[in-house]
Amino acid sequence: MKSRRVFLTSLASLVVPAAASAAGIKDKTAFKNCPRAVGGPMASRFPQVVVQDQNKKKSWFYEELIHDKLVFFSFTSVKGEKLYPIIDNLVKVQAMLEDRLGKDVFMYTLSTSPAEDTPQDLKKLADSKGARWQFLTGDVDDIRDILAAFGIRGRINGLAWLGNEKTGRWMSKASRQHPLYIAESIARLSIGKDHKPFLIDMRSV
Repeated sequence: MKSRRVFLTSLASLVVPAAASAAGIKDKTAFKNCPRAVGGPMASRFPQVVVQDQNKKKSWFYEELIHDKLVFFSFTSVKGEKLYPIIDNLVKVQAMLEDRLGKDVFMYTLSTSPAEDTPQDLKKLADSKGARWQFLTGDVDDIRDILAAFGIRGRINGLAWLGNEKTGRWMSKASRQHPLYIAESIARLSIGKDHKPFLIDMRSV
């Protein structure tokens, strides 16, 4: 009897998304608030939306980009980068991460001007800086909901967020802070062999 209930519950979880898809997901608000397939310490904080990177790859924001990962989020726009550049500094962090990037550390830059920044625009920006991480945009309302979840307002923002969604530990850093300090924070949030209280003696920086 118990096995039957488990089976029916599993079947129902498959039918609901299919029905939503068939209906064209007309009730967007209800879709955003529907139960998640996976959960984590900060799952309830973020809207259930799809984002698109500079290579036009689409992903579920929390489930695919954050869940069970060590992540680093920065926020800018193509126009904002000209007024308050942050990418050049973050490319130095990228260099310090070396082969960890995309394996156990994931960097993302979220557009603060989704109405203007297309994937092509973001790809041009990323390529011009040598940035190998994902630059994200998407539906204007969806991106604004994500930005609000991080407390981000306006086109220009100098704050970055780091989080380990395996442990639920998050912190903020200035995007233009010395890249070593940012890399150090990533090392502290790491677990296992990659965790380091200090990368180097800070007095030598």
